Amino acid sequence: MRPEHRQILSVVLAGIGLALLLWGSQMHALPVFSEDNDKGLATAESALIKEVSIGGLKRQADGKLYKTYTGAPPQACPT
Repeated sequence: MRPEHRQILSVVLAGIGLALLLWGSQMHALPVFSEDNDKGLATAESALIKEVSIGGLKRQADGKLYKTYTGAPPQACPT
């Protein structure tokens, strides 16, 4: 394989990898509901992890995620 083909193949594979990362970040978003938002706000998984760690989210019996606060989020883990 010639060096030009290797470079092209590397760029194409890097582009495909980046596209898959972006697609995956969009697919791992869940709606979060609050008192003033009954339609749900799509929230990325990384943000959900932070919210759960500080006690800012709670799953209700209907399976939906709800914020446990209004206004500013809690600053630290409740425990």
